[in-house]
Amino acid sequence: MLLSVIVPAFNASATISATLKSISASLVDIAFEVEVVVVDDGSDDGDSLVIAIKDYPFVRLVVHESNKGMCAARNTGIKASRGDFVTILDADDEFVEGWPERLLSIISEWPEDCQLCYSACVNSNGAPTVSEPAYRGRLTYEDLLNERHSGEYLPVFRGNFVRTQLYQDLGLRKSCGVVSYLYFAKECDFWITPIILRIYHDQRQGSVSSGWLTEKKARETALCYEKLFQEFSAEYRRYAPRVYHTKMLRYAVYRKVGNLSGIWRPWLQGFSMRAIPEFLATAFILVMGEGVMRPLIMFARRIGVLRKYG
Repeated sequence: MLLSVIVPAFNASATISATLKSISASLVDIAFEVEVVVVDDGSDDGDSLVIAIKDYPFVRLVVHESNKGMCAARNTGIKASRGDFVTILDADDEFVEGWPERLLSIISEWPEDCQLCYSACVNSNGAPTVSEPAYRGRLTYEDLLNERHSGEYLPVFRGNFVRTQLYQDLGLRKSCGVVSYLYFAKECDFWITPIILRIYHDQRQGSVSSGWLTEKKARETALCYEKLFQEFSAEYRRYAPRVYHTKMLRYAVYRKVGNLSGIWRPWLQGFSMRAIPEFLATAFILVMGEGVMRPLIMFARRIGVLRKYG
């Protein structure tokens, strides 16, 4: 068995050594082979990245001459992979100690008809990044639409499946993963396991997930929502109407943070008798100035208008 670990890297020379060390630290007398494909996505620190990975013989480096974004980097790595199983690890995250044995346990429980497995994660403080840390079972397309068992997971794919499907590349710096995973879920159920493989460093300065309240990242998130509604609006309305309304409210907030016009139309579309607290909280956010808006957004994240993970 061969596992391929895809590591997209953009200006990540300062963090990728810890990522690779977390992979290599447990590679002693393991029952399978490992390859790591690092994709330099047009980094400014490409020379430093080469130095950072030189001590890891299991790493192959693929270089984008210009920055193409997270999904493009993931897809480049996936296409270059050879593994029976493929996973995606950000260049500022780490595997947990003893991860190979955990992976084998996951594979032993993973139903053959599920082409993708979600492995639960913890953050750098050891706190779960998923809403139901003990859940073990299937995740259907309708579950995903309804944000059931939500959170930040490590995706592990069967290699032939992901090399055929790939991620939906919207040309954004961020991944807009929800669009890709909905397409994957149309093909088959996912398997969710509580077995943890990954430490998710979401608050580290410069991390992929940090700075989500900056204007640039908010604009990209708004574009992601536009694509999501374009592709899946009918399914949300039919199978997950409440989630559709709350996503419209989130979309309005991201447009506000991104300093984009047209914030009130999605706010009105977000009205639902089942989501009145979120509707009113979003209204306060949209009318407040910069100094008040961001604390209100953090409050909205706590009550669920904006989720922290997933």
